[in-house]
Amino acid sequence: MRLRFWVDPRRLALPVTEAARDDPDPRDHRAAPGATRDRLIRVAGALFAERGFARASVRDICARAAANVAAVRYHFGSKEALYREVLLGSHRELRDREPIPRLADFRRPTDALRAWLGFVLRFLLLRRPAHSYAGQLIARELEQPTAALTDLVRLVMQPVRTELEHILGALLGDADSPARRAQLANFALGLCVFHEFGRPVLERFGHPPPTDEPGVDALADALASFIAAGTRALRHR
Repeated sequence: MRLRFWVDPRRLALPVTEAARDDPDPRDHRAAPGATRDRLIRVAGALFAERGFARASVRDICARAAANVAAVRYHFGSKEALYREVLLGSHRELRDREPIPRLADFRRPTDALRAWLGFVLRFLLLRRPAHSYAGQLIARELEQPTAALTDLVRLVMQPVRTELEHILGALLGDADSPARRAQLANFALGLCVFHEFGRPVLERFGHPPPTDEPGVDALADALASFIAAGTRALRHR
């Protein structure tokens, strides 16, 4: 007796790679949800940091991500929207690793100021340099700003600055005014940011910024005393 076997033709197909399986036609809603999108963000972040927004092409991003060239439009709508997602997403993730210190959480404004400075210095000196592309990305953005910088300031940075202004307003007391509070906030932010972007200069002075938690805490204490003393001087002038 002759036995006959039926073989599903689909089983004769050659195996596909993980990238191909994960990235069919971007219109195929059966694709693994979020996998291609996450890969595009990761690859685009590295490429934008390496080349800048203008020189990083959608074709190169998709090639590195092993994605269909239409995937960027499908998942984000445009190259500009992908860049915005990369810039804001990386900084929001770093910011949200700990709560923003708030004046209401402390008995004294000086304690709130010290906590706020520690929060910002950890972001600038520890978390952002350890990120695979966030530091280089923001450096390029500040050199050649794009429209995404406005959203980064409004949605990610502004909540942090707002808490600083609340703290400084409490320190100023009767001497508080919107203009003076904003000026002091600029001073405080400038002192913090210089320790990140001025690192090459500070290293050559022989006094580099800290690279660990104890060093950051000590710097936050010193800056808090400096800013609080200056604020008291303004208050009594």
